[in-house]
Amino acid sequence: MGCSSGEGGKTMRFSFLVLLGCALLLTFTGCNPPRCSDGCYNNPIASASAVDFIYEGDFFAYNSSESYFWDTILNDAFVSFEGIGFYGMFRVRIYDDFKILIFDEIYFGNGGTLRSKSISSFGISGLWEVQIDSSNVDGFIQVILD
Repeated sequence: MGCSSGEGGKTMRFSFLVLLGCALLLTFTGCNPPRCSDGCYNNPIASASAVDFIYEGDFFAYNSSESYFWDTILNDAFVSFEGIGFYGMFRVRIYDDFKILIFDEIYFGNGGTLRSKSISSFGISGLWEVQIDSSNVDGFIQVILD
């Protein structure tokens, strides 16, 4: 009174067909999300501590002017910029606690990788403002201030 080989084969074929159907469903719906529909592009992430500020994201035809406030104990900032597959124009401005402009740099991309390291002017520690302007930016961008 057990299973005959015919019943076991049917169960195994059914399991195989279910797995095959799931695999085809994943293939045709895609694991690659469409651009910008799920927040994967044009959704920058900014984080900060008393000694560093990090801005990064993947962008596609991104145009924006953003302003972030950073409470820092620093008197100047080492600015690292990296753009991978970077097109467009990207501008970073930093204002110190007295609202004095201590850094202003524009980066232009033509599709390659651009890396830049520079240092801001001396400023007064406290609540700094980091302004970031993007014009038709594509690619991965990361800016680190420390």
